Amino acid sequence: MKKSLIVVGMLVLTFSAVSCDKLEKIKEKLSQNDTGYVDPFSVNSGDENRDIISFNNKMVKMDDAHSEFIKNFQNSLMQMDEYVKSAAANPQYPGVSPIFTPTVMMWAGQEVKAPNVLGKNFQVLVDRMKDTASQLQTLKKELEVYNDAEDWKDDKGKKVTEISEKAKKLIQENRNSANELFTKLTPRAGKAEVEVLKDHPLKEQIIQSRETMELAQKIVDESYDITDLNAYKQKFSQQYIQMEKLYTRNVDEKIPSSEEQKEKSYIAFNNSVNDFLGKMRIVQRSLNENSKELNNDLDDLEREAGFVLDRYNNFVD
Repeated sequence: MKKSLIVVGMLVLTFSAVSCDKLEKIKEKLSQNDTGYVDPFSVNSGDENRDIISFNNKMVKMDDAHSEFIKNFQNSLMQMDEYVKSAAANPQYPGVSPIFTPTVMMWAGQEVKAPNVLGKNFQVLVDRMKDTASQLQTLKKELEVYNDAEDWKDDKGKKVTEISEKAKKLIQENRNSANELFTKLTPRAGKAEVEVLKDHPLKEQIIQSRETMELAQKIVDESYDITDLNAYKQKFSQQYIQMEKLYTRNVDEKIPSSEEQKEKSYIAFNNSVNDFLGKMRIVQRSLNENSKELNNDLDDLEREAGFVLDRYNNFVD
């Protein structure tokens, strides 16, 4: 499931429009009144909708970092395994030992707290994600040392197998925790966004654009789980029709003159959706023709979905 940031213009207007000096005066006044000051930028700001959205955005960024690291680690394991097997089978193997770029996972050392409004179960899932990611980092370092020392010449790749088995379990636990967290968080974040947008002048454009962006991510996600090609062809065709309708709806929804500074980013988002539709037509032809280029076309579609997400965030930022 592709997760996305909820970045809503005017979202923190209540806070950002208040100068530092004014905040200090408010804090001082509240302190004098002994009412207990609540930091608007803390994880528990007193604005539950803001807290949920802020937490959602932190988790999206952390999950993206975890996903990218896992992908890199899996590629490293695959390269190492292939190299060791080839070298063991042929002592004169001309290949070069893999060169791994040391990777540092973003968010690895950062504390992430779930707001009180969401309950303690969310913090359990956050901690599980961080713990498994930390253990994966340790395994990645072990693989790098193993490769640099050429220890595979002694154990014939036994260490690679051990690391792969441990990594597989940790990755599964990390992904399961992430999916469970976002399954619970996404609807809460969506409701919080609707509430925050209640009086926003671009409410319709933002909500509609979000629906369009999420469909693009869903289409890409489902392309990785094809079990029946004929059934998928039909489903993909229906998704194209749905995406085209959402695109047309967005194009018809104009930006009011009072928000004309957002018009360019809104048009850019709609253009990215149109480009995505173009990539969908290419995939559709590959499906119909059983083309060998299908996987490459699906990769292009995934990249285009990334542009759709970026343009969405640019629009609502």
